[in-house]
Parts: sequence; structure tokens; C-alpha cells
Amino acid sequence: MNLRLGLTLLALAGVALTAGATQVELQYFWSTTCPDCQIMWDFLRGLQEEYPDLVIVDHEVTFNPDNWRLMVTLARAYELEHITTPTVIVGELAVSGIGRAVELRIREEVERCLEVGCPTPMERLPKRRAWVLAPLEILALIALGILVFLYLSG
Repeated sequence: MNLRLGLTLLALAGVALTAGATQVELQYFWSTTCPDCQIMWDFLRGLQEEYPDLVIVDHEVTFNPDNWRLMVTLARAYELEHITTPTVIVGELAVSGIGRAVELRIREEVERCLEVGCPTPMERLPKRRAWVLAPLEILALIALGILVFLYLSG
């Protein structure tokens, strides 16, 4: 009987220790050409210092077309209307842009997720990603078109 009681107490202690250790995953989409992204990054780093169980997964979208498609696909899964950088997705929240109102919404969602738990945003990712051209791909196609035009006209 003492062994059973000891094992039960040990199990309860383990549950109590892990109950407060819920990690929250935040997906952050940014661009090297976006000045607002640095402002958001500074806010997110401060938030992570405040909440060590916050895990930030960042994705640079300008020079990585796959990250661009990931951002668009997740944003659509969250029904985000205006998709631009910076974009933050955490818990039930997807927001783009910066400002105190955006920061407050992110903080509230992180705190809610730390309290009740939230699945990773990647769980909403459909099996097929959106097929959209990334800005760099569009620029490359325009440049190619200009080169072809110049070649054929000259």
C-alpha cells in the first residue's frame, strides 16, 4: 500500500511540475526589406524574455519563396484578410502589421495559450500549400520578360 501511495504522489508531483511548462509556438513571418519587421522582432524578443515558454519560429519571406507560400497558406487558414509582413500567428490569432493594438492582441493570446494551452499553428496547415508567386519570383519573371523583349526588339 505504501508503494502505491508513493507512486501516486510521484505521478501527481510530475503532473504539477509539467502543468506550468506548456510551451507556446508563435510563427513569425518577416522580410529583410521591411522596416516594420524589426520593430515587431524587438517586441517579440521582449515578449520571449518575459515568457520563456514562448517559442518563436521565424521565417524570412523575401528571399525564400517556400516561406512566402507558407505564410500565405497559414494566413488563409486563419482567414487573415490582409497578408503582408510582419505577420504573427499564435494560438487562434493571426495578425499583420505593427502597433500597440497588434502587440496587445499578441500578448493576450500568448498569455491565454500559456494558461490553457494551444496547438501549434502548423496544425491548421492544409496538406497542400497555396501556390502563389513570391515577390522575388515575380521580380525575376518581370526581369526575364524585359530581357526577352529587348532581345526580340533589338
